[in-house]
Amino acid sequence: MRYKLLIYTCFGGCETGVAASKACIRIWEENFGEVKVGCLPAVVIPGKLKEMIKNSEKRLLIDACGLRCGLRLAEKFNLPINSYIELTSTLQRKKVKRLPSKKLEEEVYELIKRKVNILLGEPSTT
Repeated sequence: MRYKLLIYTCFGGCETGVAASKACIRIWEENFGEVKVGCLPAVVIPGKLKEMIKNSEKRLLIDACGLRCGLRLAEKFNLPINSYIELTSTLQRKKVKRLPSKKLEEEVYELIKRKVNILLGEPSTT
């Protein structure tokens, strides 16, 4: 199946990483058939990387913090990315190793959702 958008995210052990993973799953559920969460570690497998590129029109990468692990992985293995978000700098937060508040979860969801709408060519609701 070909998707309009694959979303890759850091599922990291910090509040922004957990919030991003929850947001991406929620967005996948809301846009089933058009959007899918991709397996970022699978980019190291050549056949899987080719499959992910072939089966998606666009790709969004979200890193939880300034270490930019996802971006480094994408660059090293030549995963083309159409849009990128690094959450701690975008939200002007420090990396904190705890579960996110509901407020942060919603803020991260809205940020990612706006980016997804742009990539899908839909008008922004905010």
